Amino acid sequence: MTALFFNHLWQSTLFAGVIALLALALRHNRARLRYALWFAASVKFLVPFAVLAAAGGLLEWQQAPAPIRSVVASSGVRDFNAPFAAMWLDPTTMVSTGAPPRWIAPMLITLWACGFTAIVLLRARQWREIRAAVRGSTPFAVATPMPAGTEIRTAPTVLEPGVVGFRRPVILLPEGIDSYLTADQLTAVLAHEVCHVRRRDNLTAAMHMLVEAAVWFHPLVWAFGARLVATREQACDESVVAETAEPIAYAAGIVSVGRRYVDTPHMAVAGVGGGDLKARIAAILANRIGRRLTLSKRIVLAAAAVVSLVLPIAGGAIEAAAFAAGQLPGATAGGPPIDPQMRFEVVSIKPFDASGGATPRSGTRGTRYDSSGLPLWWLVAQAHLAPLDRDRVVGLPEWIDTERYAIAAKIPDGVAVSALPVLMTNLLKDRFRMVSHTETREMPVYNLVLVRSDKRIGPLLKESSAECRAEVAARLAAPQRGASPPTASGACPPQGLNIGFLSGGGIEMAILTQGLTQLVGRPVIDRTGLTGRYDYTLKWRPEPGIGPPGPPVDPDAPSIFTAVEEQLGLKLESARGPVEVVVIDRLEKPTLD
Repeated sequence: MTALFFNHLWQSTLFAGVIALLALALRHNRARLRYALWFAASVKFLVPFAVLAAAGGLLEWQQAPAPIRSVVASSGVRDFNAPFAAMWLDPTTMVSTGAPPRWIAPMLITLWACGFTAIVLLRARQWREIRAAVRGSTPFAVATPMPAGTEIRTAPTVLEPGVVGFRRPVILLPEGIDSYLTADQLTAVLAHEVCHVRRRDNLTAAMHMLVEAAVWFHPLVWAFGARLVATREQACDESVVAETAEPIAYAAGIVSVGRRYVDTPHMAVAGVGGGDLKARIAAILANRIGRRLTLSKRIVLAAAAVVSLVLPIAGGAIEAAAFAAGQLPGATAGGPPIDPQMRFEVVSIKPFDASGGATPRSGTRGTRYDSSGLPLWWLVAQAHLAPLDRDRVVGLPEWIDTERYAIAAKIPDGVAVSALPVLMTNLLKDRFRMVSHTETREMPVYNLVLVRSDKRIGPLLKESSAECRAEVAARLAAPQRGASPPTASGACPPQGLNIGFLSGGGIEMAILTQGLTQLVGRPVIDRTGLTGRYDYTLKWRPEPGIGPPGPPVDPDAPSIFTAVEEQLGLKLESARGPVEVVVIDRLEKPTLD
């Protein structure tokens, strides 16, 4: 929760910075426009982008263009959007190699609660004073027409005119105001208050006060409050000057009222004061009204509004689709997402000793994970790529091929083996100080295409039976319901893997291309257009030096390329294409246990 909260603050602060730039660019335009911008920046503190992303996640934008999907799903964008992914302030995200400071989060929550309570009590006291003034007021008759439901009253305790309430607004005037304002001045001042009523400034002010109470520790929130008061008064100044064409009388009325109060009015009471009075008077006397928006500025604002709403929704839809397809760290195909902050509970890293004839290995047994003697690029690839491919790991240091380690770790209880990429990613970040990002680069690839133009497939590639498809669907849906996967009924052919032999049942083409990628040493991209599930068997003669040692299942089998064409009715065509690679920005030798 701590990380989510800090990410929300980061996103809201970044959004506020963009708003500030827009307000600066529009400083010569109407004040009501800048008020709307500052109000949007304020409300953003109450509306996390995560809410919009969650709404987008219900859509699952499966057909998002590849470049957009690559950018949104990249680790760089996710790290920029949510940089506080592993806050040490949150005990639940601590690695068990150190004692978590469990007192920090409760202390911060207590501190926040104290500030929140103090501000709420202060606002409540101010509101009681305002209500007392309304109860002690008397009706005041004016000839100026008022909006329906708006009442004008005078009170002896009020120092300046102001609007109270937002459901049934009351314009509250100081007692005897008609004795020191002329009729024209009073009319102009009342026009100012009517403007506040029409704009519902008290309602937006009340919403900002909620933001102030919730995020009282953020200095930008209080700066927004000052800008909201200033721009709402400027907006009503512009309205009065445009409607009454009496700038001198209006300015004189504001000056006369301003002499009788010292304190800044309460934010929830939209009055005639507030802001820089000297600058306001100068603008009124100069009959200065903000410019209307040009077409180019309208387009920029519209684009900014669309991006602010559509981008997180689209991002949530793309990530949801990627999670469902198992294309993001922390995702399993067809299963629920895995916490991206999950870590091994205990980690031991020692130098790998091959002097006694030990061979490299990697595997899990129960909750224990062991990796001994494997090159570090393999661990990096295991954390980021499926299937593994060294050519897609860029920027590895020179010592990567000479330094080997024995890693022993404990997988948290109840965590599936499918979480290993996430666990390995966080291990590399914590112990090897790894910093990485993903990029899309043009690289040699193989396009997997159909051999026949009539789309007929080979004899050892067949559409899965209805029973097999139903079994796979039930297996994928089980984790989402919190149920255990059903026992295999035999409707799907079993998975088979041996030297020169590969088979499977109920698989999509994406799974087949992953297997072929490991066999041919180059990324394989599915261009077949086949969208169903298939059973297949593939026999080939491995090339010397590729794969584990030993005789193939069928020594007379063809090469992998011929086997794919003759047995599956598919063809591997050499090409160049966009491939996502992992770029290592930093990787250090670990501290050893």
